[in-house]
Amino acid sequence: MAKYVQDIRGVVNAEISNKFASHLGTIIGNYLGCGQYVLVGRDFYTPSQMIKRSITTGLMSSGINVMDFGVAPIPVIHSNMDFYNASVMISISRSHLRPEDVNIKIISDHEIPLEQRPGEKVSWKEIGELNYVHDYRDRYINAVVEKAPKELIEEKGFLLVLDCEEGLNKPFAPDILHKMDCQTILIGCKDTQLEFSFPEPNPQRISLVSELITAIGADMGIILDNDQDMVVFIDEKGNRIRDQTILGIFSKYILEENPRSTIVSSVVVSKSLDEIISKKEGKLIKTSVNQVLSGIVEEDAIFGGDEPGMFVFPEFQLCFDAIFAVVKMLEILAKNDTTLSNLAGEIKQYSRTVFTIDCEHEKKAQIIDIFKDNFESKYEINTLDGIRVDLDDSLILIRPSRFEPLIRVYLESKSAEKLQELSETVKSMIEMVQ
Repeated sequence: MAKYVQDIRGVVNAEISNKFASHLGTIIGNYLGCGQYVLVGRDFYTPSQMIKRSITTGLMSSGINVMDFGVAPIPVIHSNMDFYNASVMISISRSHLRPEDVNIKIISDHEIPLEQRPGEKVSWKEIGELNYVHDYRDRYINAVVEKAPKELIEEKGFLLVLDCEEGLNKPFAPDILHKMDCQTILIGCKDTQLEFSFPEPNPQRISLVSELITAIGADMGIILDNDQDMVVFIDEKGNRIRDQTILGIFSKYILEENPRSTIVSSVVVSKSLDEIISKKEGKLIKTSVNQVLSGIVEEDAIFGGDEPGMFVFPEFQLCFDAIFAVVKMLEILAKNDTTLSNLAGEIKQYSRTVFTIDCEHEKKAQIIDIFKDNFESKYEINTLDGIRVDLDDSLILIRPSRFEPLIRVYLESKSAEKLQELSETVKSMIEMVQ
């Protein structure tokens, strides 16, 4: 069974209106067929509430039975799909990029065609039912705790600083950590300023967590986003650990227990992960950024992840799950009787930079062709998502934005000096087309 994630993002009450959302619900319902079940949920953002209601009415108008989870994280909703025999879940939340945007995330067992077309409504006798779900909290918490090495984590008595993005009046992670005898300092659960952003978290929030870690001698700091499918880890010294390093930590220790297994990440992945997986005799599959989850399913991978801070542990569920990622990190720390900074120190670090360059849509293909012509005869290239060039000691990735007139550039090298040279070379090549 495949697994697909489809994202729709736009300005609330403009690009994403109530009419649009209702029609989207009807289109999804038409694809699934009358009488099927769909799970829906949202974050605490008021526009998310409005758009969720519109999607719900569209689903019901096409004969879909809706299970409404109210305010609930993505991994928690997803963990209930089998319980309700549902093949689709929809989550609505504030965009991580702009506060005026709302993000509609559809996770399904089949890719749903979302082209603009008239929606078909059922007769009044076939309208779907709306059911409010209230008993999911303990079900998810118990499932996580049962999967974790509870006694081993309890023995360590971890002291943690947890920053939850606004969205839950009763967050899940603290309850789970409490059941494993972790002492948790909880901050930031009601941010009404709408300033928090991913993949670059608000520096003030990172600074606050870092200062608190060092002040009280905590073992680790954790920042969860409003969907609870992304996580930032901060070590016991107050240093944020890069997403690619966390990906390397998880991969290394999972492969030690499951040698020669497959791991999936996107073309954005660091060269260091190739080296880690090769040493462990594993296999790394690189997908497009939007196909990591489906790639994990198709390749029967034991683990997968991607920037920014998104990780999938198929042993638990086929969904990006930040809460379970925290528990898994505690498991690794406990089993190895070590610190997060020591784990990070074992992962080779490449100098890395990411930036964007304005680019008209019609010139994007030309830029890709230039890099292809310059490198394909000498180096390994990957064109699944833009173009990735693996040089001897460096990496170039050019990814055109699907929605905006710009391209994203990812560069990596063994030295800061080489990275600067590579950056200037890449910018010059792109300017040739501008």
